[in-house]
Amino acid sequence: MTPTEQPKSGAERPLFKPDTETVLVRGLNAMTKACDALSSQNATLNKDIEKMKKKIARLQERVIENQEERE
Repeated sequence: MTPTEQPKSGAERPLFKPDTETVLVRGLNAMTKACDALSSQNATLNKDIEKMKKKIARLQERVIENQEERE
């Protein structure tokens, strides 16, 4: 029997039980969506990290300037 053929009797496959290929395809699709979501979140977090690094550098410069003004 090819994957596209249906079983001839209900005894071979229960009516509401999905076949192995369907379960695997659904699982792969779910994992793909999860991976895409994590990749998107990772990109967002990397952008946030770069912004924070720039902010830290600016704040460090201000601290140095303030220390120089006090001297």
